[in-house]
Amino acid sequence: MRRSGYTAASVPAEYGGGGHGLDAVALAHLALAKGDGSTAIGLAMHLMLCGGEGQARAWPEAARARIFDAVVRDGALINNAAAEPELGSPQGGGRPRSTVTPDGPGRWRLSGHKVFTTGAPVLTYFVTYVAVEDGSGDTARLAVQRDLPGVRVEGTWDALGMRASGSHDVHFDGVVVSDDDFLSRSGGGARREAGANAWFPILVGATGLGVAEAARDYAVRFARERQPLGDAAPIATIPHVREQIGRIDATVLAARALLLQTAEDWEQHPDERGHMGPQVAAAKRLATNSAVEVAETAMRIVGGVALHRTEPLERYFRDVRSGLVNPPIEARALETIARAALDGPE
Repeated sequence: MRRSGYTAASVPAEYGGGGHGLDAVALAHLALAKGDGSTAIGLAMHLMLCGGEGQARAWPEAARARIFDAVVRDGALINNAAAEPELGSPQGGGRPRSTVTPDGPGRWRLSGHKVFTTGAPVLTYFVTYVAVEDGSGDTARLAVQRDLPGVRVEGTWDALGMRASGSHDVHFDGVVVSDDDFLSRSGGGARREAGANAWFPILVGATGLGVAEAARDYAVRFARERQPLGDAAPIATIPHVREQIGRIDATVLAARALLLQTAEDWEQHPDERGHMGPQVAAAKRLATNSAVEVAETAMRIVGGVALHRTEPLERYFRDVRSGLVNPPIEARALETIARAALDGPE
């Protein structure tokens, strides 16, 4: 991925990156996820941070230039380390237990415990969400280098799906950071809408849907080739199998169309991004739910063979489920959509 330049694909061209938008990256990610879901979800987290920041320009310029240069020149990888055992996802606006405390002029001590840090074993930077303990009541996001003393990855990831994603716990034990490591600082927590940064939900959706397309291809190939003894033709000739394949393809086509159209709209209409929350939420929701449906239907077509660990279909079946718990989850996606319909202008 580094040699191909894909890890720098979403870094703006002015910083030496590929300069590709969400539409191009989403399309590429569908293909990548067909090959390996865990690799795709790890890179999705990295690419969404680079792409989202490249468009939002929310970080200090010096920090953005430093991190993007490391991504382009050294193949550095970056992801959020935000969720916590008690906080859960920061999407809800809660105050984190992880803290930064003043430790002299321009110095701070970072302490905390983060969970679900995808790609943790190979990340160069952890963008961590913390409470600022200086009496201000602020929260902040810091870019913490993995090689600093006190940064520790704990190999806790033992999950149903995306088992190779390395989504381990990360501990910060009195890590010394500086003012230069602050990416943002704000008063209290802030609930984020689905459309605030479409990169995350769209690439999560693309990952799940790409895995589902791999499950679809497996089921189609199996149906074409499987001919039980005594049958005159492969199972692809059986009406109910054909109906199920038809349902799979109809589902994939619809989810893929909305996902890619949303990514294209995000790129083509930047002035409308603030109003795209419902569309982004709907695209991610449809992609995720469709992926689960497609993988399950593929398993029904294939039958008992699908349960074998020697075959990839059981992995596809597990991996697509990870999208269900990535934000926006079902309830928040539907609330975002409903709010636009019921609480906004008619």
